[in-house]
Amino acid sequence: MRRREFLTAMGAAAAASSPSQSFAQPGGGASKNPNVALFVRLEAKPGKEAEVAEFLKSALPLVNAEPATLAWFGVRLGPSTFAIFDAFPDEAGREAHLNGKVAAALMAKSKELLAEPPSIQKADVLAVKLPS
Repeated sequence: MRRREFLTAMGAAAAASSPSQSFAQPGGGASKNPNVALFVRLEAKPGKEAEVAEFLKSALPLVNAEPATLAWFGVRLGPSTFAIFDAFPDEAGREAHLNGKVAAALMAKSKELLAEPPSIQKADVLAVKLPS
């Protein structure tokens, strides 16, 4: 599945390369609906695929501690290609995540595990279906 198809399947727009002007809820307050997202593509070094998969699984408790991370997916796109898709109510939540523990851990492990730096793309969420 290509990146754009993945984002569409997750209810997000194609990734934008510049900071987003989120589709905020009327009234300007933070909502419980995701308005902005991240798509992070990860390419594992040869022989490091299992470690990247384990890293993604181990990140879940850290993400669960982030109140502004409304949805988070660690996925495998191919034998050595992985991705993270996460969604937030607003830009402040997205920035908090980018400056949080998961991002710090990923950057600390990236040279050891990844064939290239993570590709981080910002996206605006156009439509969403989450459990109620």
